[in-house]
Amino acid sequence: MAVADDRQAGCEGCGRTVPLEDLTTVTMPDGERVACCPRCEPHAREAARKCSSLDQRRAACDGCTGTYLETELEDIVLEDGTVLACCPSCAREAPEGDADTASAEHGEHAAADRDDEAEGSGEETLCMQCNEWVTAELFRVTTIDDRTEKFCPTCKERAEEDGIVKDVDIRKTNAREVLGVEADATDDEIKAAFHRQVKRAHPDRESGSKSAFKLVREAYERLTEDD
Repeated sequence: MAVADDRQAGCEGCGRTVPLEDLTTVTMPDGERVACCPRCEPHAREAARKCSSLDQRRAACDGCTGTYLETELEDIVLEDGTVLACCPSCAREAPEGDADTASAEHGEHAAADRDDEAEGSGEETLCMQCNEWVTAELFRVTTIDDRTEKFCPTCKERAEEDGIVKDVDIRKTNAREVLGVEADATDDEIKAAFHRQVKRAHPDRESGSKSAFKLVREAYERLTEDD
């Protein structure tokens, strides 16, 4: 806990400086003790109760077929539209230049940086966590207490590290990449692209898989939503 002065200290959840008496210490499953402001305390307590089960969800790698934690798998999108959920080892062996990394639930790393630069059109939106205006597309995050908020990339990563994220919707930037459509695509163009990609991604086809099929459907649903 970083102490700002004799009366204030930094919350280890959101980083805000608050009166010292407003901070509450929460013990996480790994034994770490974190000091939280009133806003972050319920998230931390819920994370302490649930994060073990959330972090242990497992799925198969589409490359080596081994079973891994879902948080370790990366979605690899090939040039032909095939989407594979790969373990770190298989992701590194994906053909260079033929794959791009996308994330729906657990972070986008380098791809997110490129997307943010491409998406920045000068129009700013307000992050509901840090209350800063940013040009990057916000993430629509569902917290472990089932609240839906919109976070900037930095706050989204911090929230995942703090264990308060239950789900992250695919961003429209990434959804357009999955379907292979431009930002100004019409509803008919999006629908046609969806039908092409969903056929390739179907688990019954050699080019498809359950994770690819799910990602294509999520991309289409995201682009056809009002929000």
